[in-house]
Amino acid sequence: MSLLRIALFTPYSPDIGGAGTNYRSLLPYLQGVEVHWFYLSKSPSSYPRSTCLGPPILGGPVLKGGIESLRLFVFQRHSRIDECVKAMLASSPDIVWVDAVHEGILVGKKLLDAGVKHLQVSVHDDPAGLALKSKRYRIFAPFIDRCGRDLLKRAHTVDTASEPMQAYYEKRIAVSSVFVYRYIDQPALPPPSVLDAGTVTIGHVGSAYSAPEVLAFLGALRAISQSDGTRFRLINFGVSPSMTEAEKQFPDMVESAGNVDEQEIVNRLQKCAFLYSMYSFNPRHRIFRETNQPTKMSTYLMAAKPILVHSPEGSSTIGMLRKFRLGVVVTSLETSQIASGIREILNFDLERAEVGRAIEYYCGKRNLDRLNACFGLKQDSAGSGI
Repeated sequence: MSLLRIALFTPYSPDIGGAGTNYRSLLPYLQGVEVHWFYLSKSPSSYPRSTCLGPPILGGPVLKGGIESLRLFVFQRHSRIDECVKAMLASSPDIVWVDAVHEGILVGKKLLDAGVKHLQVSVHDDPAGLALKSKRYRIFAPFIDRCGRDLLKRAHTVDTASEPMQAYYEKRIAVSSVFVYRYIDQPALPPPSVLDAGTVTIGHVGSAYSAPEVLAFLGALRAISQSDGTRFRLINFGVSPSMTEAEKQFPDMVESAGNVDEQEIVNRLQKCAFLYSMYSFNPRHRIFRETNQPTKMSTYLMAAKPILVHSPEGSSTIGMLRKFRLGVVVTSLETSQIASGIREILNFDLERAEVGRAIEYYCGKRNLDRLNACFGLKQDSAGSGI
C-alpha cells in the first residue's frame, strides 16, 4: 500500500523549540505516512526529509519586522509566502500540514486558496496571545488574531497542544480540535537519586517568560537563605533573556547550563530538590498562560521530580499539577507567600505512580491516535497506522 504523502511547514528549524520537539516526538511513530518537513531557518537542518525554504521573514531590525508584519497580516500578500506554497505543492502531497504561528498563518491561508484537499493545522501557541506578550508585535495582535481565526475556521482538521486551548477555540470561534501533545514512547521513570549535598538545587528548562516573576522567586530564595541558612542554586538549561537577567542580579544563586541534550538534562534534574515553572502575571499575557502548555513539562515528568508552578490562577500548568498532584502552586508575587510555597515543596512527597499516570495522560499513545484520526488513518494495537 502506498504511503500517504504529507507536507509539513513550520517557520522555524526542526532542530529548535518546544514545538519542534513535539513534532520530532510524533513523526517517527506515524506509520503509513511519509512526511516532508519544509521550514524557514538561517541554516539548514540535517533532519531527514526536510527542506529549508530560506531565512525567516519576521525578526531582524524593528523597522523591517514592522513592514513584514504589515505585508503578512494586514495586506496578506508576500512573494516569499507564495514561494513556500509553491515548493510544498511541488512535492505532490496528499495532505498539507502547517504550524499556525508567524509565517505559518499566511502559508496555511494561501494553501487553502490554492485549493488543497486537506489542510491540517497545529496550534502550539495562540497567535494573538503570543503577539500580545511581545513588545514588537503587540500592535499587530488584532490583525494576527483575525488571520489566525480565519485559518482555523477554514482548516479541514485542527490539533492544539493543550486541553485549555482546545476549549478556548471551541468556545470563542466554534472550531473543533483534538488535543495532541508530545509523545513519549515506552516511558520509564528514573530510579530515585541522591540530591546535591549542601545545596538545594532547583532546575529550570527552556524559556522563562518574564523577568519580574523570576526575580521575585529568587528574592524569596534569598530571604529563606538569610533566615534559615539554606543555600540555594537555580540551574537553567537553555537560553532565556529573563534567566540571563536573573543571573546578573543573583550571580551567587543562578547558573546557566546553556543548551544541553535532553537526556543529560533529565539526568541532571535528578539531583534537584524540585523543578520550577512560571508564567507572567501581566494581564496582557492571560491568553498565553491559559492556553500554552510548555514542552518543558514533559521533560519535568520524565525527571519525576516535584514541580513548583509560579503563576496566576487559571494557567494550563496549574491545571496539570492539580489533576495529578505533581507539586505546589504559588499564585502571588509576595515574598512571604513565595517563601511559604518553597518551604512546602521542600517537604512535598511526590508519588511516582502519579507521575506515571500523568505521562500516560499527556504524553501517551492517544496523541498518535488523535493525529492519525486527523489524517484519516486508523491505529492498530501496536501503535502503527493501518
